[in-house]
Amino acid sequence: MMFMNLNIMQWFDSFVLIFMGMSLVLNGLVAYLWHKKFYRKLGLKTYQAIQRIHLNETPRLGGFIFILSLTSFVAFSNANENMQLLKIILICLIPIIVMGIKEDLFNNVEPAIRLMALFFVGWLFRAQFTGPLPILTDIPFVGKLFLLQGGISFFYILSMVAIANGMNLIDGVNGLCGAVALSILSALLFLSYKTADITMLSLIFSVILILIPFMLMNYPYGQIFLGDLGAYSLGLIVSMLTIILFGRHPEISPWGAVLILIYPATEVVFSMLRRAIKGVSIYHADTAHLHLKLFNFFRPQTHYKKIANALVTPVLSALWLFSLLTISWVYQKQLFIWIAIILFIVFYVLLYAVVPKVQKKTVS
Repeated sequence: MMFMNLNIMQWFDSFVLIFMGMSLVLNGLVAYLWHKKFYRKLGLKTYQAIQRIHLNETPRLGGFIFILSLTSFVAFSNANENMQLLKIILICLIPIIVMGIKEDLFNNVEPAIRLMALFFVGWLFRAQFTGPLPILTDIPFVGKLFLLQGGISFFYILSMVAIANGMNLIDGVNGLCGAVALSILSALLFLSYKTADITMLSLIFSVILILIPFMLMNYPYGQIFLGDLGAYSLGLIVSMLTIILFGRHPEISPWGAVLILIYPATEVVFSMLRRAIKGVSIYHADTAHLHLKLFNFFRPQTHYKKIANALVTPVLSALWLFSLLTISWVYQKQLFIWIAIILFIVFYVLLYAVVPKVQKKTVS
């Protein structure tokens, strides 16, 4: 494993602080305008969904501001390898940006259309990104399938779509989706540091800094939300960064990528299993997610009623911090990575089982 002491000035681009400030100002401005009911003047619909748990009308434009800030950062930065990679990522996101902003403003994009947009993003990434990919052919049982024509491309596209959907599924309470994204990005940042990959260090750290202003406005009071654009985009961005990083460093087991992305991946698998057991469409809204079970458990209790939403993210911190805390110990040993993955799944299942199911009260 390559490692060296790196001076922060080798990989920290101070220019990103301007766009971090831009993101903070825009998030604050949009939250203020929504508080003043400005959305009514624009003729925008209020958000309605059976998963909705917030009472006040809140802008779902945090994702748009995040993408706008990233795009501005790329547009005004000097051309280098990390900016080129970020540019490729942003270009690939165009289909979901279009569909996401339409959904977040008008709430009228069908789930099937959003799913198609996600697959299109995955296809664009495989077409645009020409760098090395993680080596998967040595994986037992399924490795040979990746040697088939289009097998590896289909796997990566499907994985990106799954993680993007997983991030959207956990975007239900204040701070959770952003916290998961920051944890994943921090795990990737750690591996970039351990491999002395200055390009990835700079890129990932810049993404983290531009995401932080949203988190300050989103948690604990939920003054602005990511929206579908933000949740999907974060899922796609962390997926692409994971593929790029592990492709650049074949000395790290690709199972490490599974560990880093385990929380959103687990949410997708369990949500699909619940739908299959109930015999409902994959497009049918699922209100039995772990974070919603926790919210509905806290909400009726007098002591927690006003802070039920804000409580869920810290209560689930053992889940969203799991990959960040474990990857630093196990990334060099594939067996230990497998053990960590199994431990996470067991812990998730046990936690889901012990949280009682409480009927959600209708909000208005």
